[in-house]
Order: sequence, then C-alpha cells, then structure tokens
Amino acid sequence: MSYNLKDIRSDLPKEGSVIVYWLGGAGFVFKFATGEVICIDPYLSDCVERMFGFRRLSLAPILPEELRFDYLLLTHDHMDHLDVDSFETLVKANPGCHVIAPECCEDFLNSKGIAYKLTYSGAIHKCGSIQVEATKADHGELCSSAVGFLMTFANHTLYFTGDTGYNETFMSPIIATKPDIVIPCINGAYGNLSEDESSTLVAKCQAKSTIPAHFWLFAEHGGNPETFRTQVAAKSPQTQVLLLTPGRGQEI
Repeated sequence: MSYNLKDIRSDLPKEGSVIVYWLGGAGFVFKFATGEVICIDPYLSDCVERMFGFRRLSLAPILPEELRFDYLLLTHDHMDHLDVDSFETLVKANPGCHVIAPECCEDFLNSKGIAYKLTYSGAIHKCGSIQVEATKADHGELCSSAVGFLMTFANHTLYFTGDTGYNETFMSPIIATKPDIVIPCINGAYGNLSEDESSTLVAKCQAKSTIPAHFWLFAEHGGNPETFRTQVAAKSPQTQVLLLTPGRGQEI
C-alpha cells in the first residue's frame, strides 16, 4: 500500500510497524503506530542553489507549510539538512513541535529564538513512545558534531546514518544492536558513504530492510540506488531494499 505524505495525520501503520516517507535527498518523515510523527532533515526550498549554486534535480514533494510532524530532528547544519529558507515556515506550521539538534545548529536556532534540545553522540531522547538515540557520525572536518539517529519502537530499531563516512569505530556499537531497518546515505561525495560502503554496513547490521538516501538531489552528489541494491543483494540477500518515491510512504 502506498501512502501520501499530505495524509500523514490520518495514515496509521499497523501495530509494530512504521510508515517511512521520503522527502528526497536526506529528508525523511516517520509515522508510528502510536501516532507520533518524526521528521529528519527536511530540505524543501532552493537555499542551496541560492547560496552555493547547487540546483535541485528533483522538486520538493510538499510545501513547507503542508508538512506535519511532532518532532524535528536535525543531523547537522549543512543547508540540505538544515533548510534555512523553509525552517521558520516548518516550525510555524507545526506549533508545539519539539526540535532536537546537535551543537553545530545552535547559532542558527538561537538566532531564530527557537526552543530546542541539544543532542550529541549517546544522548537519548523520548519522542512520545519512541526512543531516539543520537549516534556518532564521521563527517570529518565538514562537521565534527554531526550525528545520526537510532530509533527504537515496538521492539524494533531503525538506524538513520546521517551524513557519515565508513568508520567502524563509530559504527560498531550500532552494528551490535542489529537494527531492523537501516537508512544510509549512498552518495559517496563530501566524505559520505558510497554504495559499496553503505551496502557493507547494511550487511554487517544484518538488517531486514534498507532504504538508500542522499542521492539524485544535486548533480554534485553521486549515488546510484540500483548499484546499492545490487550490492546489498550480493552481500546481504536476506535484506529487502526499498526504493521510495518522494512524497509517498512505505509501511515497514
């Protein structure tokens, strides 16, 4: 069954499942059976083109004022993750939402007068009935405080890598949890996981499902989802690879 992002408040997965919606790039929204909606790294404007010249290859699937969520999680302050042009609209459209962000986002959030919770590697947050743990990401000199997130719900775990290179020292504690769902970046640019590295991570996690992220947003990014799918099939044949359409949801 396919779900539409605009119906996220009325959509509800079966108990023990989650509906995953892709916003394109590294942006995702998660709707849980207990009703919580968690959004991570929505990029819905063209601020990266305005400021750096990187033009969108795929249009945003929803307007910022139409997106609904209860929790907004940010992995770091790069503008295709912390969208400076749509941020105020997103927060205004979701009064009472909780913002969770690492140190690198503090200056921006403080400048907007936004209430938020600071996160860091190992920090645990309760998002309703969902436990969210910030995980260490290796984004090198580009952002030393970048994080990923490990979400636990109904005895399941979902690992969202955020922007990171392959670093088993950082990743071994997460790998040891054997997350059911892994959402890795696959673009292989700017120090991020390549298709080969992300498929290796998925295999080490022994994931039941995986969804590739961070590709086809800018020409300056790499990432081939078919290469990723082929490599996962070879390294971890028990893992289901799900390729999402921006704006539509997949129940897992």
